[in-house]
Amino acid sequence: MIGIKDAINLVASSTIKLDSIDSELIDALNYNLSEDIYSNMDMPPFSQSAMDGYAICGDGDGFDVLGEIKAGDTDQYNLTDGQAYRIFTGAMIPEGTTAIAKQEIVERSIDKIQVQEKIKQGTSIRLKGEEIRSGQIVLKAGTKINPAAIGLLSGLGVSKVKVIKQPITTLVVTGDELIQLGEELKLGKIYESNSYMLKSALLNSGFDSNIVLVKDNYLETKNTIESAIETSDLVIITGGISVGDYDFVGKALNEIGVKELFYKVNQKPGKPLFYGEKNNVKIFALPGNPAAALTCFYVYVLLAIKLMMGCPAPGLTKRKARITHDYIKKGDRSHLLKAQLNNDEVIVHKGQSSAMLSSFVDTNCLVYISGEVTEVKTGEELEVYMLPI
Repeated sequence: MIGIKDAINLVASSTIKLDSIDSELIDALNYNLSEDIYSNMDMPPFSQSAMDGYAICGDGDGFDVLGEIKAGDTDQYNLTDGQAYRIFTGAMIPEGTTAIAKQEIVERSIDKIQVQEKIKQGTSIRLKGEEIRSGQIVLKAGTKINPAAIGLLSGLGVSKVKVIKQPITTLVVTGDELIQLGEELKLGKIYESNSYMLKSALLNSGFDSNIVLVKDNYLETKNTIESAIETSDLVIITGGISVGDYDFVGKALNEIGVKELFYKVNQKPGKPLFYGEKNNVKIFALPGNPAAALTCFYVYVLLAIKLMMGCPAPGLTKRKARITHDYIKKGDRSHLLKAQLNNDEVIVHKGQSSAMLSSFVDTNCLVYISGEVTEVKTGEELEVYMLPI
């Protein structure tokens, strides 16, 4: 049985980036760049007014108004001492402009203005290239494309980008006891929730997935997993990985020829976790209990996905925090506890059962307690893994 940190390191060392693809910029949201992007222009491309007002030349307070310049005008104008142009936000400033006087401090009489306050040179002028210079790196390889990045690149005239493809992900959910939402809940059955939970967790991190449901039948389980491996980059299976009479996942994976990288982690929750690969496809078999499955997803599966996509910092962010209460740990397994971090203090929730999701709803971190520790005292500093929520 492998330890938590060794399991994390094994996932990290065995996962490689997927191939690069060309993408239209508007379709690149949540992908990671596969190469550096350089600007072929200055931003802004010309010196412009930062507000509505008057472009003035000189350090006096009275100016002659020569005309008007609005955003989008392409004619270039010049100013000399004592002259001004009425100007609007985003418009190209005239040559010779020393500052922009905002309209709120200006009194105008026909073609003359009087500025009511002293203005420093350069006030309210966005200088050419002050944000980005031509030839400068705009975004580095590995950067995740978010709405701001799309806005930035489109403003630089970039219409296509090279990104790392997202893994084609299949969720395989096993269990005869599961019924679908909308069906009558009969005695002995439970509503299937893992597919909804994991698909939502993937979507929350910017990834989509396909869902396949399978009954507790060996041949059906084997064929379903084999088909998923043939069509996916990543297969996530929930349930059926323990050693019960109707747990067929482990046997199916072995017969299919999946190479086991580890099975069972010295942790609570989520001990019966399987990780393997076949033909560069990564396969995770998660426990069926929902809180255990979600914990394993955040710690291990999300790490693999981000590595496949070339993220520069793929793992969960680690922090140190002081616990606000005593905590007794039972057993010799390391614990990953659902908790809430506020500032630098952490509270471990009640309801740590691997089957309980209610305490996961307001969880923003997992508290790590090593297997050797049996008791934690109030104020003790612990390691926490921040969740991407």
